[in-house]
Amino acid sequence: MAGRAEAVSDERMRAVEQALERAARARVAVFGDLCLDAYWHMAADTDEESLETGRPVRHVRRHSWSPGGAANVVADLCALGVREVRAVGLVGDDLFGDHLTALLVARGVDVSGVLRCQHDWQTLVYGKPYVGEEEQDRIDFGAFNRPAAPSMDALAAEVGRAADQCDAVVLNQQVAGGASPPAMIERLNRVMAARPRCVFLVDSRHRAEFYRGGMLKLNAHEAARLCGERRPRGAPVPAEDARGFAAELCARTGGPVFVTRGVDGIIVADADGMEELAGVPADGPTDPVGAGDTVAAALAAVMGGGGSPREAARTANLAASVTVGKLRITGTASPDEIRQAARRQLRG
Repeated sequence: MAGRAEAVSDERMRAVEQALERAARARVAVFGDLCLDAYWHMAADTDEESLETGRPVRHVRRHSWSPGGAANVVADLCALGVREVRAVGLVGDDLFGDHLTALLVARGVDVSGVLRCQHDWQTLVYGKPYVGEEEQDRIDFGAFNRPAAPSMDALAAEVGRAADQCDAVVLNQQVAGGASPPAMIERLNRVMAARPRCVFLVDSRHRAEFYRGGMLKLNAHEAARLCGERRPRGAPVPAEDARGFAAELCARTGGPVFVTRGVDGIIVADADGMEELAGVPADGPTDPVGAGDTVAAALAAVMGGGGSPREAARTANLAASVTVGKLRITGTASPDEIRQAARRQLRG
């Protein structure tokens, strides 16, 4: 019996290695809402008042910055060791745009598709003040952005160039007022239709129903909405319902569909049927921020390297269990961390 268990363990670890090798040879581009995550760790109390207003002054003890939104998918691809990573999107002609671009360049990302072609565009920033361990009300920049037609034309051309030279493209929409209004999505649909050899993965928070031709990655609540049902945000979606949504969307789109269920794992539906992957337990406290980006990156990387949707989903499931274990940061998952997660899963 012990010999059999060891053989199964070895086989599963070989599968993990094969998937990581596929990711390492993939060329992947990401288009979408390029954001900068700003973490401001505040002093709990202040005894200073502004001389001008008489109001309390809040002091920042330390701060840090990391790629967020679609830029975090880019960072995840870099952490996975993907052969070539490109970013496509809009940033503002501002200090935030400078810093975000510099963070991506430092990771070896091709940023030739990161455009500053619209004078009124603000770089998207998620400002996250913390007092101790508790996150305060977020402060967002760029919520009122609207891409102009010339900007959308330029972006579509950049996505097309990236798809011509890459194995996979992630189309990431996270901000309602971001780079992917319906008019932009129509342009993206034309890009996808003209490039059937490229893997396109759609990760859209608000507008998944507008995309045609890409594989869908979405959470269970997004899947429910797309199937005409509304589920309370805080209430879990039962596994049976999530399976039904995955099957319906797979039949509707004709392509693979990935439905994430948080700590309960991932469901993948494709032409061969359906597979439900249980969540991988994380060590200690968890933070779900960034887990969806990690899933999108792993799916695109493995499939871009020639892997099947199910192989990609198994890798993404492991990678997400790594990211959620990283607190108060938009985390990523490296190949070594994914290997460790696989061993943890085998131990039960």
